[in-house]
Amino acid sequence: MKTFKISSVVVLFTAVIVLGGYFLMDTPSKKKWIISGGEPNSKYNEVALSLKKIIEKKNDLVIEIQSSSGSKENLTRVSNGIADLCLVQNDIEGDEKIRSIATLYEEVLHVIVKEDTTSISELSGCSISIGPKGGGTENLALATLEQLGIKRKDISCRKESLQSGLLALKNGKTKAVCAVTGIGNLSIKQFLEEGGHKLLFLGKDISENTKYVYPYIHPAVIPSGAYPISPGKGLPENKIPTIGTRVVLACQNNLSNDDIFWLTHFIAENKASLVRSHPLLAQMGSPQDLNQIQFPIHEGAELHYDRNEPSFFQEWSETIGLILSILAIAWGATTTIRQIILMRLKDSLDKYFEKVDAITSELIDSVDEKRAKEIAKELHDIRRETTKKLIAEELATDDSFVIFQRQLHTAQQLMNETLRKRKI
Repeated sequence: MKTFKISSVVVLFTAVIVLGGYFLMDTPSKKKWIISGGEPNSKYNEVALSLKKIIEKKNDLVIEIQSSSGSKENLTRVSNGIADLCLVQNDIEGDEKIRSIATLYEEVLHVIVKEDTTSISELSGCSISIGPKGGGTENLALATLEQLGIKRKDISCRKESLQSGLLALKNGKTKAVCAVTGIGNLSIKQFLEEGGHKLLFLGKDISENTKYVYPYIHPAVIPSGAYPISPGKGLPENKIPTIGTRVVLACQNNLSNDDIFWLTHFIAENKASLVRSHPLLAQMGSPQDLNQIQFPIHEGAELHYDRNEPSFFQEWSETIGLILSILAIAWGATTTIRQIILMRLKDSLDKYFEKVDAITSELIDSVDEKRAKEIAKELHDIRRETTKKLIAEELATDDSFVIFQRQLHTAQQLMNETLRKRKI
């Protein structure tokens, strides 16, 4: 009965440790997400706002949108833990902390010039706007110009926002504005509507030539009429071959698999709503579809893409690991408790060892018949008391008890021998 009580206490203690550890250590799902987007009127900003709208509409979550200068600043924020998610071009270099969740849409290189500019060669020796510091236009634009024979030292680069660059072009302070953005950019559309400017033709094989020196890009086209400027008229008049790259929804690698799996799954399940919110999101897909992936796919997102639903062990792997760890701790604790209980039981047996040892010593020194009979009663009482405690499981049936029984038996034999001699 005593063993059952001890086992029950141990099981209850273990359950308390496991449940307590689970509720204390299990991280709840994120209730707030911070997305680093882009400049006002930029596609980054528009798409980030669309994500916010749909996620908040269908979930009890808070989405905060941060404005930024573009891809590089976004990566810095995510890497430093300032933002949870960001929009970033796949061609922009990030550190080892960055992970991909989904591809959102294509961005392409636009080169905007005055109408009287006829070829790329006219840009040599001129001032060119290459986007803001921290944006994603600079590297791709300079690599393209280099491939077209215009070296960095041959031009004066202006690092500024798209709005500032277009104003500088309008005022004659710069010869061209380079912008890597989604087709249909509102700022470019409004600028071209004013007249006097166009999109520059870069050459029909521009992407094929550039991909060998600048990876993570692909062939792209700005369709004719992509930017309506008046009824029945749009720019460019003919389609323009250009360079494209994918915009990736990225995060830091330390976000939990559960949270990222949920987000990836939500985006896939709600694609129709997202596309209605912003047409560019019709291009959404998996980073696995890219020929070149700049940022490894987050494990949580990979679970979605590989299996759509994680297996039981994949979905609960973190919880199972936590429970096993706590069980190991609980086992150690219960083992210690058992040792303490056994030690107390041993302490209870020690007093009987002392009594029997004293009686044995007395018998060896010789006693009279009267004392021998008293000793016989004492030994009988000790045997009865220890047997009763053994049945009640108040004494442990270990090596110490076996030794005690031998000592008690020896004392009993000495006592019997003493009584036999006295009778003779």
